[in-house]
Amino acid sequence: MSEAVTDPAVITLPREIDYTNSEKICAQLCSAIDDGVAVVVDMTPTIRCDSSGFRMLLVVRDRAAETGVQLRLAVSADGQVLRALGLMGFDRLLQIFPSLQEALAFG
Repeated sequence: MSEAVTDPAVITLPREIDYTNSEKICAQLCSAIDDGVAVVVDMTPTIRCDSSGFRMLLVVRDRAAETGVQLRLAVSADGQVLRALGLMGFDRLLQIFPSLQEALAFG
């Protein structure tokens, strides 16, 4: 008998992530990870992310690693968020895809 394949949870983040909403987003993402299915974080609508948002991504990555849950990010290839992620080396820590479709198709 084979295991049932479960679709990943998709969570779309807002246009702007900063200290006013990063804690709430972190809780939402961690809750999805705790459900035990792969999580796809859709950041394609996100045009601005401050340091609290980037820190939140590290917390979520650590939670996924602790629980063995696959975490994928979809980040617009032509935006400043992807550039910032690359400058900080997050592209070596997270699975980042240029579109939601590619993030969903992986795995």
